[in-house]
Amino acid sequence: MSQFAKPTGFFGKILAKGMARGHKEFYKNAIKAINPKKDDKYLEIGFGSGIFIKKHMTHVSKIAGIDHSEDMVKLASKINRKLVESGKAEFKQGNTLSLPWSDNEFTVVAAIEVFFFLNEPEKALKEILRVLKPGGRLIIEMAFNKDDGVDHKKHIKKMDLKLYSGEEMKKLLKEAGFNDIVVDYFEAVWFPIKGYIVPKGMVVKAIKK
Repeated sequence: MSQFAKPTGFFGKILAKGMARGHKEFYKNAIKAINPKKDDKYLEIGFGSGIFIKKHMTHVSKIAGIDHSEDMVKLASKINRKLVESGKAEFKQGNTLSLPWSDNEFTVVAAIEVFFFLNEPEKALKEILRVLKPGGRLIIEMAFNKDDGVDHKKHIKKMDLKLYSGEEMKKLLKEAGFNDIVVDYFEAVWFPIKGYIVPKGMVVKAIKK
């Protein structure tokens, strides 16, 4: 598994922080779609460094995150130390296929630059649906996708990605039990790859009825 999929060790921590800085424009589109409220209970899948949470989610009522890298759990807990110590936030190591939370616990779940790393997306979506409250929303942001007109062979090989089209995402989400599925696109710059232009990044929004 690549460091992009599971950052570990000293290099992994540096990479995670660097990606967070380079993902600023991705974060702008994600936070717009999430539109967090004070009474939201927020879960982030694959939170990495936890910088997105520190910058954008501190005002919600509850914060949780799961990541399969123990080093990212430690890093995110350190970066969000005050939130963790207050009991408002918790970061756990684990797998999206078995989320360690009760049914109907969160009002919003987000997966930012991580869904294309999931090995069993169908099972992951059903598990996300389980922990969402009725009326809860799922936000998935992916800079790379099949609709952007770019040849991603190098990125797929280097980062172990599995790319999706908008129609494939709609089908996956519908089959998992989600409703009101909307796929939007955006243009952005990804700075870690020498100012690489993302011509058609994807944001997917869906609701649990």
